[in-house]
Amino acid sequence: YELEKSLGFKINRTANKLNNKYNQLLQSFDIAPEQRATLEIIKYEEDVNQTKIANILGKDKTTISRTLNTLENKNLITKSQIDKRTNLIQLTKKGEEILNDSFSSVRDFRKKLTSNLREEEINQLVSLLEKVALSVEKES
Repeated sequence: YELEKSLGFKINRTANKLNNKYNQLLQSFDIAPEQRATLEIIKYEEDVNQTKIANILGKDKTTISRTLNTLENKNLITKSQIDKRTNLIQLTKKGEEILNDSFSSVRDFRKKLTSNLREEEINQLVSLLEKVALSVEKES
């Protein structure tokens, strides 16, 4: 029985636990974790478009398109077509408010994740996860 020893299984199980808690936290803001991450990217990244969001989140364009449509339907973003292939994506006032209202809850959640880790352990964990991600990308 190798499952318990599988690195992929342990990473996935940890990610699921994180996502479940994060989903619970964001329910009161009527937003999903991926939607909030997308809003954060739109706010802080320059020249943001669907492709850039997909690359940052490691998701395919179709998934990001659905997320953007949901955010637009919730009046959290606007999309303005620049040319046939490019949309300008911006936060609405309501989108800004959701980010601001959820900021302290999200910050506290992120701090709690690392509360039992020293700075060097956090850096090492991030480095190791990036190495694992690179090895997966090389396989593709």
